[in-house]
Amino acid sequence: MASPRRSLRLRAILVTTSAALALALALPAPVVRANSLGPDVLSNIEVFFETGRTIDRWAAEWWQWAFDNPDVLFDTTGEFGHLGDVGGPVFFAEGSGGGEVKLRYTVPSGQFILLPVATYLWTFFDPCAEPACATRIVNQHFLDGVTGAYAVIDGRRVMNMRDHAVRVNRRFPLIFRVDAGPIDPESGYGGILPAEQAGYWIMLEPLSVGRHRLSFGATVPNLDPNTGDVLPGTIELDTTLDLRVVGRRN
Repeated sequence: MASPRRSLRLRAILVTTSAALALALALPAPVVRANSLGPDVLSNIEVFFETGRTIDRWAAEWWQWAFDNPDVLFDTTGEFGHLGDVGGPVFFAEGSGGGEVKLRYTVPSGQFILLPVATYLWTFFDPCAEPACATRIVNQHFLDGVTGAYAVIDGRRVMNMRDHAVRVNRRFPLIFRVDAGPIDPESGYGGILPAEQAGYWIMLEPLSVGRHRLSFGATVPNLDPNTGDVLPGTIELDTTLDLRVVGRRN
C-alpha cells in the first residue's frame, strides 16, 4: 500500500487582488474573450469582474475543496459531483485523475462552472518545501510539459487554450493551505500544509437549464509524486461531463 504522502501526491494530477499591480501580475491572459463566436468562456479579467476573485484564487479554492472531499479526485461516474455546489457563485466541476472518465450529475442554474482541464498541486514537504522549488515543479515540470489541452462545450471547441494556462508568479507566488490528512508516523507527511498549483482552468458562464456535454483534457507529464521530478512517459486526461442544469427551488 502506498504511503499517505504518496497517495495524496498521486491525487494531485487532474487534473490577489486589492491593488492594480497585484491584479495585473495575477492575470496574464488577454482581456478579450477566448472565443467570442464559441462557448461562453470567461477570460481571466472577466473571471475577476464577474466572480470577485481571480482564476488562480478559484483554482486554489478548488484544490482546498478537493482535499477536504478526496472522493471527488477518484470519481469515475459522477457519484460525488453534487459536492461541487459549495454555496457560492461558482460550481466546482470534477475532472480526470488519469485516463478517461465519463461523469454525469446535476448542477444548479445560475452558477459559473470551473473546469479543471489539467492541473497539478504540490504540497510543501521535503525534499521540496520552499516556494521556489514548488514553483519550479508546478510551472516547469508540469505546466510547461502539458500538450494537447482542449475543451469542447456542447460541440463547440474552445480556442486559444494557452490563454487558460494558470502559472504561479515567481515573484509573488499564490501559496495556500490544504488539509493533507493525518500525519504519517514514518514519513511525517500530513496535517495542514502550504501548497502551490498550476494548470489549465476554464470558467464557464452559467449554462442554460437543460442538458449539456462538456469534454476536456490534455496530455500531461508523469511526475514523481515524492520529488516532483519528470519521469518517462506521459499521462492522458480525458473527461466527458454530462450535466443536467436545473432551476433552483425557492
